[in-house]
Formats: sequence, C-alpha cells, structure tokens
Amino acid sequence: MAQSRSTIIKTVTLSGCGWLGQPLAKSLMAHGAQVFGTTTRSSQLDILNQQGIQARLFSLNTAQPNAQHYSASLCTAFTQSQTLVINIPPGRRHINAEPFIASIQHLINKAVSLQPTLQIIFISTTSVFGALTGIVDEDTPTAPNTASGAAHAILEQWCLDKYPKQACVVRLAGLIDAHRHPITALINREQIQHGQQVVNLVHQTDVVNALTALIKHSVDEVAGKIFHLCAPEHPTRAEYYQAAAQHKQLGRVDFVPSDSVASQGKIVHAQKTQQQLGFEYLYTSPYDML
Repeated sequence: MAQSRSTIIKTVTLSGCGWLGQPLAKSLMAHGAQVFGTTTRSSQLDILNQQGIQARLFSLNTAQPNAQHYSASLCTAFTQSQTLVINIPPGRRHINAEPFIASIQHLINKAVSLQPTLQIIFISTTSVFGALTGIVDEDTPTAPNTASGAAHAILEQWCLDKYPKQACVVRLAGLIDAHRHPITALINREQIQHGQQVVNLVHQTDVVNALTALIKHSVDEVAGKIFHLCAPEHPTRAEYYQAAAQHKQLGRVDFVPSDSVASQGKIVHAQKTQQQLGFEYLYTSPYDML
C-alpha cells in the first residue's frame, strides 16, 4: 500500500533558517518531520529551539571554503537527515561569486559524505534568467546577467550533474509577504524605468506550502528536476506598484512615462511545477499579497 502524503516521515536539515526557513520548519514539523536548522547568529539558537527546531550554528567560510568548519552537532544532523534544503543567499551587493559557489559545493559534499543517500533541495532564483524577455519556464535555458544570478545558475547545474538521483532545484520569483514588500524600496526612488514590464512575485506562504509538498514526494519523483514558484498573474510594474503604494498609504510611485509598446520583460511560468507537486496557490495574484 502506498504511504499517505498527509505526514512526512523524514528528518530534514534546513541550511538557512531565517525569514523563509523558520515558517518552512514549522510547516514540516506540523506534518510530522523532525527538523534541524542552521543559523549564523548565536542569539537565534534559543529562539529556534523554543520553536521545536533543533538549531545548529553555522556560517559559510567564503574566505577559505576548503577550511570550512562543521561542528559535531551539525555533522550529526547531516547523518540523521533524509533531506537537506540549501537556502543560503549570497547577498545582492558585492558578491564574490567563486568562493560562494565553492562554499556551497563544499557544504553539500560534506553532508553527502556523512549521509550518502541524502536528498538535496537547492533553493535558487528566477534571476538566473537575467534580462530574457517573454515566457520563461522550467525548461528555459538560463542567461544570468548578475554575479548572483550566475552563481545560482552554476550551482543549479552542478547539483543536477553531480547528484542527478538526489538533487532538485527550486527557483523562487520575488519573495514577499505582508511585511516584506518591494514597494517600500521603490517609493523612495525617482524616475523608475520599465513600468510596462510585468512583476513576477510569490508569497512566502505559497513557497512554504510548495516546499512542504515537494518534501512529501519520494526522492525518485523529484530528483533531477527544476521547479518554479511564481504567482500565476502578472500585472505591470507601474499598475501594481501604484496600487501597492496607495494600499499602504505611501503616496505615488514615480515611473517614467512610456508611449511605446515596450517589452513586458520576462514572464515566469510555473504551471509544470504546480502539476508535478499537486498544490494550489493561496495568493494567485500579486494584488492578493497587499
């Protein structure tokens, strides 16, 4: 008899247990999983442990990737886990891509050396598509135009090539929730370009639900695959951010007028992922996220 997916009989290590990792950990534990979570701050250890997350202190050594230190407690977590979720962003400013890539590779190799059958879920970003225009889906070749996008694209391919029967990739569109919204940064800018381009956003809750659904699947069902998480509706930047500013009573956003019928930019499609994982978005439109 096939096992029901109502519970997760797994132990999961979340490498990166912050804004996204903590609600994901709570969701996984609610579905029966045991969760280890890493944090770079010792002040977070008690906070995570109080939530039922078995916290471990860990920081990437990007200065000397090959000299990376792994505590005995973190090694034990790797040994006991069936799934490792890599959710460590490189940062958007002044990223030194090569040592970041080497550090993530070292981390994954170390974990697999301790647990050879470990499932690897690498959290990536739709910025791997750079300035591509038109529809991009799970099968579209990457074309990064930033250091961060290039680092993620390299790590995606490395994971899938080195661990084809264990690894999968999850690309996230722009992440938001009620308190984290790009309008708070845009409102202070003048003469914003590309108002005719569409937005590609996904709510934190939908990401948590989708990742939980993914981890419920067997490794064989998801290994070697690339998944996208992005709300199905794509209003233009000008329309959406004007509405967001009005909703949050922040004033008006200063977009440069455009008389031409310009490109919509890239439109991230995620229908294949939705069908594969069998979940429904709670926030199908960015307007639902205000």
